Amino acid sequence: TWENRENFAPGDPVCAAPNGTVSKMTREEVREYPDRIIGTVSAVPAYDFWNRTIKVDDRIWIKIK
Repeated sequence: TWENRENFAPGDPVCAAPNGTVSKMTREEVREYPDRIIGTVSAVPAYDFWNRTIKVDDRIWIKIK
């Protein structure tokens, strides 16, 4: 994430950000630029490994639009 991952919650819309990251969109941005929404946050994992093999490494899960 471009911002601190603690600021994200499930359902938040996100857009593209620098270096392959995502940025949380404000309500105004969603209203003005709906075409820039790439998806919504589906989870902010609190665990260290997904499927016992893949390190989460401060990632969040996104449902792509």
